[in-house]
Amino acid sequence: MKIIFLKDVKGVGRKGEVKEINDGYARNFLILKGFGAQATSGVINKVTKEQSEKNDAHIRKVQSLKKIGESMKNVKLHFSLKAGEKGELFGSVTTKDIEKDLVKYGAEESKAILDHPIKSLGEHKVMIDLGEGVTTEIVVEVKKQ
Repeated sequence: MKIIFLKDVKGVGRKGEVKEINDGYARNFLILKGFGAQATSGVINKVTKEQSEKNDAHIRKVQSLKKIGESMKNVKLHFSLKAGEKGELFGSVTTKDIEKDLVKYGAEESKAILDHPIKSLGEHKVMIDLGEGVTTEIVVEVKKQ
């Protein structure tokens, strides 16, 4: 029996794949549990249409994230922290602080990539992961309060 997989089944098939499967296994497990459906032209067309819509939505999302990334290239975030006489900070700028400020620029789901919190005055370049493999770089300026 030809089956189109509606979900991934480890060692058997991936979602959207059409395969010839033993009739008993197909009826008693795959179709019964919702992992697959008999591969009729209507079902194949429906699954293909859903996959193309999902791919189109993914492409639109990546394009919008790239636009956000381009608009953020000149972004400079400013933080004022208490510092000692020699310039040592009494706190630090963390990824959460940066991510909270990035919401203003339309990057709600972005993640700041820091090896360690920023604990010195001056300008620091920080990589921002906007999601879906799109990254950009911003400048974080830390000033003495």
